[in-house]
Amino acid sequence: MDSLDAEQRRSAETSETLNEQRLRRAIDVLPDGIVILDEERRYVLWNRRYAEIYHHSADLFAPGKKFEDTLRVGVARGAYPEAAGREEAWLAERLTLLNAPAGRHEQQLTDGRWILIEEHKTVDNWVVGVRVDITEMKQKAQALEAALVRVAESDRAKTRFLATMSHEIRTPLNGVIGIADVLSRTGLSAEQQELVGAILDSARTLNHLLSDILEFSRLDAAKVALTREPLDVAELARRSAALFAPSAQAKGLALSVDVETAPALAVVGDRARLGQILNNLLSNAVKFTDKGEIRLSVRGETRGDQAALTFTVSDTGVGFSPEECERLFRAFEQADTSTTRRHGGTGLGLTICRQLTELMGGRLTATSTPGEGSQFRLEVELPVAQAPARAAEADEGPTARAWTRPPRVLLAEDNPTNRKVVQLMLGGLDLQLDWVEDGAAAVEAAGREAYDLILMDLHMPRMDGLEAIAEIRRTELRNGRARTPIVVLSADVDDAQRLRTAAVGADDHLGKPIRADELLGCLARQLCAAPEDEVSCASG
Repeated sequence: MDSLDAEQRRSAETSETLNEQRLRRAIDVLPDGIVILDEERRYVLWNRRYAEIYHHSADLFAPGKKFEDTLRVGVARGAYPEAAGREEAWLAERLTLLNAPAGRHEQQLTDGRWILIEEHKTVDNWVVGVRVDITEMKQKAQALEAALVRVAESDRAKTRFLATMSHEIRTPLNGVIGIADVLSRTGLSAEQQELVGAILDSARTLNHLLSDILEFSRLDAAKVALTREPLDVAELARRSAALFAPSAQAKGLALSVDVETAPALAVVGDRARLGQILNNLLSNAVKFTDKGEIRLSVRGETRGDQAALTFTVSDTGVGFSPEECERLFRAFEQADTSTTRRHGGTGLGLTICRQLTELMGGRLTATSTPGEGSQFRLEVELPVAQAPARAAEADEGPTARAWTRPPRVLLAEDNPTNRKVVQLMLGGLDLQLDWVEDGAAAVEAAGREAYDLILMDLHMPRMDGLEAIAEIRRTELRNGRARTPIVVLSADVDDAQRLRTAAVGADDHLGKPIRADELLGCLARQLCAAPEDEVSCASG
């Protein structure tokens, strides 16, 4: 009986040994490292891949050897870069993770490899660990991250380049448009008026093209933010149509507005951007229609606290085919390549309109029949305004007013031509205009004299306009002086720059090229808002 029991035990031991050998051979062929530790965290089993991963201490691996001991040897041999300089703290953190596994974690080795560690406890408190070499994945992730950094740097460089080019192009363009505009208001012969008009038309077209390209770039980079203000839907439509009434009349076209909304429907939205879309659609309608009519129709329906708006611009112009319609909203494309030669343009207008529409959560579509006309449909849903919308007031220039005393104006502008433009535009007004060539001189002048208004360029030597405005505001606070209105005159016209100038203390921002009516209207707003004991206006 005893001999039988002994034989059975030997058979069982042999079977157990064979099973262990089979298990070892099985885990040795696995591509990932496998380790098994007992309840005292001593080595029971590990495969060949595990030993390869931790080759720096594999010579110490042995059944019954404590995991902590081999880990300490690895630290002493410099195998774990994260442990350098904090060896005991690192060891404590690693052993805590071993004894209380909390999912996966990564480990970097000195040879540059990255290992993903996953450990699990068994019911008898043993630990089964898996080691996956994720070096290639980390390298790809790092390469992708580096590529994203390069893309971001490239995008910032492009933004800086566009801002610089905008400034460099708009600065001389401001001189051309400004001086030609002033010249057109003088006593010229009919031939001279025609020549000056041609200069103005060409310069304004160039300015429009530049604005389109910059606007497209900002939209493409998702750097356009919408404003929210109450606006009257009918008033917005009528104002847009009024802008194109003269050009439509000059071509013999009938231009009508048909508004069908709730009485005095007011919504909360971006007045400037909505107007920009309508203006572009109406401009295209006038441009591509030689006879017949153009109609702007507006439909509005309230649904609770939301208003569903539909603006439709219809014309009897050249039209386009369904195939051409697909290209209309693509950047730098037009329905017909001959369009650019005949009518000009960048092919960006409708792309910008659609991007702005989508930014508002709306939809812009087009239908047309060649030779019979086109229809563009803008659909957008906006919140209903709780308070009545304030109509956008037209600027009333100081020429229609009389000062109670001549105001003192300081102009900070380093470009001689642009200084001349402002001087000519303000030349007919009863005011005192001083000028300086840089921001530092502007700060000195504002601290020395009491000005009623400061006109500030941004890009100037010694001290730029942003620094100068901030310093003027600090000086006013320090000395307890009244706040002087500051108006920025700059070729930087993007939304981010306007926010920066407002943040440092500017009261208004006029983009170059400056129009005389804009400048005079701005003076009326700023100077006529002064307290009674300073400059004030009386109707003249």
